[in-house]
Amino acid sequence: MATIQKHLDAIRVERAALVPEGHSAVPAAPTEAVAVIWGVAWAQAQVLTLARLESLTTDRDAARTLVATQSQDIASLTGEIDALMAASEARVSEQAHGLAAAQALAATQGQALATAQAELERVTTAANAAAVLAEREAKIERQALQATVDRLTDQASDLKSLLARLSPTPAG
Repeated sequence: MATIQKHLDAIRVERAALVPEGHSAVPAAPTEAVAVIWGVAWAQAQVLTLARLESLTTDRDAARTLVATQSQDIASLTGEIDALMAASEARVSEQAHGLAAAQALAATQGQALATAQAELERVTTAANAAAVLAEREAKIERQALQATVDRLTDQASDLKSLLARLSPTPAG
């Protein structure tokens, strides 16, 4: 009976040696792999952010160019209207000798002036609407970029948190 007990004890010792201690403990994260993953994620985030920033800058510059062009158009139309007004005044002074002719000319010039002013108002309204639209689009783009930056910041915080949880805590 003692011999059998010796053999059973030997088998128990061998089995205990086969089961590693602390088998339920999580192994430490591979630091190099985490560093590579983090580096790639960070580089991608920078590339996406810089690409979006460049796109927004291009859009903003295009909007500014459009506003400048429309402002020049308005200035040109204003000059043309001033020239038309000067020409109409010259005609009125030339034809002042006849009351009927002067009244007919004044009516014609009044219509031209009203048309020119209506055109000026239409162009001014269109230019103002384009400027407001450009500002709104730029604001939306800025907000979208900020949302992207915030999302990337949240992702970076989540990754930092994950790294902090996965990194081994120093004993002691």
